[in-house]
Amino acid sequence: MLSLPRAGSTLLQRLMLASGRCATLGEPSLLLRFLGGDEVIARRATYWESLVETAEADIRKEWPEFDASYREGVAALMQRVYHGLAGGKEWFLDKTPRYTLIAEELRKTFPDAKFVVLWRHPLAVAASICQTYRDGSWCPDEFGIDLHEGLGRLMRFAEAHRESICEVRYEDLVSEPGPVLKRLGDYLGWPELEAAGEEELPASAGGTLGDSTGVKSYSKVSQDSRDKWIGQVDNWYRRAWCRDYWSSIDSAGLGRLGYEMPDEIASPGWWSGGVIKGVGDMLSARRRIRRRIEHPTWLPRFSKEFRRKRGYGVLFR
Repeated sequence: MLSLPRAGSTLLQRLMLASGRCATLGEPSLLLRFLGGDEVIARRATYWESLVETAEADIRKEWPEFDASYREGVAALMQRVYHGLAGGKEWFLDKTPRYTLIAEELRKTFPDAKFVVLWRHPLAVAASICQTYRDGSWCPDEFGIDLHEGLGRLMRFAEAHRESICEVRYEDLVSEPGPVLKRLGDYLGWPELEAAGEEELPASAGGTLGDSTGVKSYSKVSQDSRDKWIGQVDNWYRRAWCRDYWSSIDSAGLGRLGYEMPDEIASPGWWSGGVIKGVGDMLSARRRIRRRIEHPTWLPRFSKEFRRKRGYGVLFR
């Protein structure tokens, strides 16, 4: 399953699990370690990842079949992992949000796999990220890798493979789960899936990773939170951020998926909805961007702790 974070993937994962046809485990994430060799996939490593990239380029130049052979090896390894995790089930569902960054590589590595692409309005994703991961503090830019690169790659992937994947909109899933699940069930060959929309959902998909917010709040499919995000965009700064973001992405492509800029966000003037709150959001966002993106604090903390434990320093490259 491919989706942005906070797009409803845990809900769909629980629905698919309720069908009894598959096994799953939180967010397996393992393929992010094996696939993704471009600059977008930045890995923290003390062995200098850049040297590995240089070595791979040398291997590729010397042996043109390297990429195909490597993907075959990754596929064989992961199929053994999936088989072990499936516990006798015919299917295993791997749901990891940042697989959007390696979507095309996944397709090349698993050409016979079924791909479910789950969409949600990108502004809803941004608002939900802030509400869930930042206690309502508005700084979606911390998740720019998802909102820009992840979204762009997922849209290009869906456009290239539309005939062989199944696309689901979160808004449709929570509004009319029956028809959506029937269409998905037809794609997968799971006639039982349609009925899952009326059943009590599994309390957990297992594992440590994954979103627990909806799991705690809802035991059945509910549309209560479908449009709640619009109320979170409640001051001039948040509306300005949404307009800037919308102009920076493929809004025409999103329009074909049925997503538009809501009038409540596009129309009101800068003064409506709390001037002071907007200033507070702006200052808070600038602090967070400076601390976490422009001058990240994790690196000096990590280096200091590493030196304390090991007695020598370490460099990253």
